[in-house]
Amino acid sequence: MDPLILGLDLGTTNAKAAAYTLTGAAVASATETYPTRFPRPGWAEQRPRDWIAALTAATQQVMAQLGDRKRALVAVGLSAHGPGVVLVDEAGDPVLATSPTWQDTRCLAQGERLIEQVGLGWAGQGLPENSFPPKLCWIIEHHRAVASQARYALGIKDFLVHWLTGEVATEPTTTAGADIWWTPVFDACGWPLEKLPMIVPATTVIGPVLPKVADALGLPPALPVVMGINDGAAATLSMGALRPGDVVVTLATAGSIRVVIEKPVEPQVRLQHNLFYWPYVAGQWIVGGQLKAAASALDWFARGYMGLVTVAQLLAEAEQSPPGSRGVLFIPYLMGRGSPLPDANATGAFLGLTMQSGRGDQARAILEGVAYELRTLLDTLLALGHPCTELRMSGGGARSPLWREILAAVLARPIPHYTADSTLGAAIMAAVGGGYQESLDTAVAQMVRCDGVTLVPSEQVEEYVKTYQMYVRWREQLFP
Repeated sequence: MDPLILGLDLGTTNAKAAAYTLTGAAVASATETYPTRFPRPGWAEQRPRDWIAALTAATQQVMAQLGDRKRALVAVGLSAHGPGVVLVDEAGDPVLATSPTWQDTRCLAQGERLIEQVGLGWAGQGLPENSFPPKLCWIIEHHRAVASQARYALGIKDFLVHWLTGEVATEPTTTAGADIWWTPVFDACGWPLEKLPMIVPATTVIGPVLPKVADALGLPPALPVVMGINDGAAATLSMGALRPGDVVVTLATAGSIRVVIEKPVEPQVRLQHNLFYWPYVAGQWIVGGQLKAAASALDWFARGYMGLVTVAQLLAEAEQSPPGSRGVLFIPYLMGRGSPLPDANATGAFLGLTMQSGRGDQARAILEGVAYELRTLLDTLLALGHPCTELRMSGGGARSPLWREILAAVLARPIPHYTADSTLGAAIMAAVGGGYQESLDTAVAQMVRCDGVTLVPSEQVEEYVKTYQMYVRWREQLFP
């Protein structure tokens, strides 16, 4: 049997498992959801036990789909959302029931204080309101007794690595944000470096899956586990973006733009524009920003109808509304404003509603509002000197031809789109780490394929230029 690679991805809302051939064909896949709790404004937390349950269920489904072919599995790679913090005991069990996710901003004060105390040297690890050191600092301050008993502070993917292999490790794209831990920031937090995981390259084989875990998941025995990368990096890799100037738009729970660059970005610039930044592959980095609500904004709108309408119905109705949504605008700040001008207190809003406005107009306005925010973010990145040689698109929202067309018109760029997700990026890393692909370049050439290109609808561009300008004027009035 030809070799198969298993990719596991823990996203913000879904756990995914997929088995791929060495030519990138998905032969089995499954998805399981899990909840995020929002107990207070600015808080977003998940339960590690839910991650394990969801990944277990998804992997079991893939193994059932594979049947005897699961014996062809030769490696498993990981990706996961973050930054997040999981404090664990000596056995690797969480000492707190919940973990703050990347959407959680409760640690902003700790982040700002760390910058004052030790400067910006740690800021390569993320933004002050949601990166690993401030999150750890918040937990230490608010759960001091529990934190003092913890053996390790792990990132989310690090926790999964320990669950699968019993080993304690991380890599530069995820928790560490660099090849080494930056000692001053952890001294300021009061957390010793020996209680952090070792940092290894993303293609490192950490070890075999533990026998009891392999039995629970239905995996072949002693399957090698490759460290992998964060879910944003894995999604970028799944679209073949490996060269400086490659730009990736992801329309998922949140929306993001990521640019592959070859030179580091100054911490002050990143903080000023609320940009994330982390090492990618050798000699390259990724810089970008995010909208906190993208496809989730459409989900929110559907939930308001109490099960009487689906997202698919909303998309069909939105297609009947013309470009500009008959004057309806939507500002998608349902969880605050993200990049390039963060504002945790900003809220979402419909504008321009009249008695003639229909549900389809509102639905289309949501799609357009997300597109306008992505336009602002892309313009910011271009103004900072990061070129865009090719723009690619993926994510659940990218499955909508209408949303792809709106993005192509608003950004005035053709958009190749990809249905592959972070599980493919994880599988690519595992194929290279396991020695089944010679290099990342070779793996991408053989395993990544474009699903089509959305051309710029030229007849819509002028209308969207005018509507975007109107949107910006309203936004500046509401959130100066």
